[in-house]
Amino acid sequence: MVGGARRADCVVDAAYAGWRRGLRFGVWLRPRGLAWAATSLGFASLFVALYAVTWFPIGQLAALGGRKPLPCIDRAGLSASLVSCAPHRNYVAPQLFDVIASLSADVAQRYPGGKTRALDASFPFFDGVPLPPHLSHDDGEKVDLAFHYTRGGEPAPGALASPIGYWRFEQPREGEPLPCGTRSQGWRWNMEWFAPFTSRDLVLDDERTRHVLRWLASTGAQRGVGKVFVEPHLAERLNASGDVIRFQGCRAARHDDHIHVQLR
Repeated sequence: MVGGARRADCVVDAAYAGWRRGLRFGVWLRPRGLAWAATSLGFASLFVALYAVTWFPIGQLAALGGRKPLPCIDRAGLSASLVSCAPHRNYVAPQLFDVIASLSADVAQRYPGGKTRALDASFPFFDGVPLPPHLSHDDGEKVDLAFHYTRGGEPAPGALASPIGYWRFEQPREGEPLPCGTRSQGWRWNMEWFAPFTSRDLVLDDERTRHVLRWLASTGAQRGVGKVFVEPHLAERLNASGDVIRFQGCRAARHDDHIHVQLR
């Protein structure tokens, strides 16, 4: 507790110092005809200060409610995306944390240098609070995982195929299952407009992504995993099957850009 209190004091001191510097710079801008910039900088400094001050206690309070944050900085090959970490969308139940940490350790052992990237999980507090735009992710028992990719024929550990980790779809090939057709419907968005923001130099790493799915369907299922959502064409292509490998249906979001994992 003493170490935690010292870390909290350091965060508060740093946040306060940053806020004061922002205010002083704002005062310098105002007489130079840049009042709008001074006001914006003041608000930005206040936001950053408040965000920094609340970061540490949010993690401590979430632990009291039975949730743990997936690490934002790589820890033994596991890390959550910045887009998920910054708004505190990276919290899971301890059981799910242990499952994902075990998966990450297995990937790192089987593929030296391999990394597991988590995307959205849940907010730190309160069951039943949805995580937009997800239909679930409201109880700490669900998490999305990024696919594994290669670049130039070589593994690209930790790479994400878009700035947010979503919406770079692995399209069905000719002859593969296509249960929902090709049109957007419900929450099943095709997101064509987002394509320019995705990384076209990344190619799905079939071997490593297959290993993740099979691990979740076997070892993961033994440790409490109840459902793993992935599109039927990818499950068939990667030869991944099991009682927990499911299709989420045609009204929910597509799952050929990430893997959805949830406990029983």
